[in-house]
Amino acid sequence: MAELDRTTLLARLARLIADDDNGLQLETRLCRAYLAMMSGDGAALTLSYTEPERVTLCTTDDLAARLEDLQDVLGEGPGPTAYVTEQIAVADLRAETGQWPLFTDAARKVPGAAVLYAIPIRPWNDGVIGVLTIHQHTTELPDAGQAQFLASAIGAALVKDPPVEFSLGSGPWTTRSEIHQATGMVVAQLRISPDDALALLRAHAFSHDITLAAVAELITSRRLHFTDDAESETP
Repeated sequence: MAELDRTTLLARLARLIADDDNGLQLETRLCRAYLAMMSGDGAALTLSYTEPERVTLCTTDDLAARLEDLQDVLGEGPGPTAYVTEQIAVADLRAETGQWPLFTDAARKVPGAAVLYAIPIRPWNDGVIGVLTIHQHTTELPDAGQAQFLASAIGAALVKDPPVEFSLGSGPWTTRSEIHQATGMVVAQLRISPDDALALLRAHAFSHDITLAAVAELITSRRLHFTDDAESETP
């Protein structure tokens, strides 16, 4: 995926979460923004998918919640598979046979269930931290590459303790100051909270494989804007 494409996708994601700021948690707005960009019918965001500490941070509708619950109870489905294999998994609930017979049989009884996609969330190089699932009536995601990129970028935005090169806790005072300044500029651009702005900076750092300090410099030098219509440069 081209660098400019990544910047454009993140700008759209940023605009969507900014426009959806009605007191909702960041993870909910990220999930809803992801669903809008993927043109699905419903979505769920779950961390530690097959682990004892599994937690679903967001479901956009009752059907998404029900499909997540079925996979949790039965221990199978595209979600657990995507988490373990680190690959996108798809369940066509309209097919006669499937890879997950218990889940498929149970899901068919849920009104409205058709196709379920599971996209692993794998920020940094530390493996998968969760799964984004989308249910819809079409048989293909609009763009699997974009789906994977955005899922992982969302993971980078959500991680509270990123690798040291992406954190605020290292580097000279001038570097930390520039990161704070860049965060303030994104707050002004999008009218979002400082925590949300910093999450977007981390997502951008992840997506371009650069440090948080480098992202901050791009913003303070006005070469990077989190807006759809702004011309941005990346290193």
